[in-house]
Amino acid sequence: MGAIMRKVLRRKVRILCLTLPLACPFGLAQVNNSAAAGTSGDELLKPMAPIPVITGGLSFNAQFEPGQQTMLPVVAPVILVPIGGRGLIEAEFEVEAETVHHSDTGFDPVPVEKSLEYAQFDYFLNRFVTIVAGRFAEPFNIYKERLDARWIRNLQEPPLIFAFSDESGNGGEVRGGIPLSEQVDLNYTAYFSAFTSGEIAGSRRQVGLRTSLFFPGPRLEIGFSYNHKLQDVRATGFGTDFTWTMRKLPLNLRAEALISPDEGNGYWVEGVWRMSSSRFPGWLRRSQAVIRQEQYFTPSQPLEDTELPLVNTTRVFVGWNYYLTDALRLSAAYGRQFADGGNHNLWDIGINFRFVK
Repeated sequence: MGAIMRKVLRRKVRILCLTLPLACPFGLAQVNNSAAAGTSGDELLKPMAPIPVITGGLSFNAQFEPGQQTMLPVVAPVILVPIGGRGLIEAEFEVEAETVHHSDTGFDPVPVEKSLEYAQFDYFLNRFVTIVAGRFAEPFNIYKERLDARWIRNLQEPPLIFAFSDESGNGGEVRGGIPLSEQVDLNYTAYFSAFTSGEIAGSRRQVGLRTSLFFPGPRLEIGFSYNHKLQDVRATGFGTDFTWTMRKLPLNLRAEALISPDEGNGYWVEGVWRMSSSRFPGWLRRSQAVIRQEQYFTPSQPLEDTELPLVNTTRVFVGWNYYLTDALRLSAAYGRQFADGGNHNLWDIGINFRFVK
């Protein structure tokens, strides 16, 4: 593996510190124990022959609300193929079959939806710049790129405002990170996408960017995003995101906000408490408690072709995740939705399995 790729990966490892405690709360202790034993991040990134990796996840989720029950099985394999010392091919293909049952009319037709989430070539130009070409997940805020995988999500139901950025683009990116000092790194991504027809790998014409400041000491990141859609309705959106993985408490905080005069405004705030304290029984230390508050406010002239809510909506979720192993997780959540069209409860249960070959 080339020196440039190793330097880029070191910076990515620092960013992953914001995600790993949530994806595997008890497995992180093994990483910390290795660090305590003297195994540094550089030692974990020693030169090695490029090895292709097949990974991904399987999940089954069921949601219950008044008059309707939904079951959603999802298969999402991921392929990583290093090319020499500077290149990487990464791709994810997702298949899902949403089954909806209405208490009064029975089952809806069950469509099998297939999508190429991303299929991109990353070229590590130097330690500060990576060139990306192909199909990529839209880097607006953090949810699509970092949290969309179902074995990473803390709650299986995505935030309301996720519909704004839940898409992939066909085009290119320039991204990277620049250390401004020992206390702060600047991360950036600029991208463009061309119009492409097709159900599996279609995309809209759009441009955008995301930039953030990452403070490795407190493990804190603050980001800003911009997106301008250049097709059909020319909508513009601004976003902010916040991630804090605390050192002294087993608490992780995440938040996003969307401001768009064309598609509405909204936010979500999520907290995750890892029950890793020795005060808890051993079996309970494999679990997380989750809470999320979110709101969405429609624009003055709501768009017709949108996946965003059609009315002002507020939701609160509380959930619990239990890791049977590093790779197998059970989840359950309860939510209450308050909307202009009526209030109702939401119940969610699921199982997620991630694999690595």
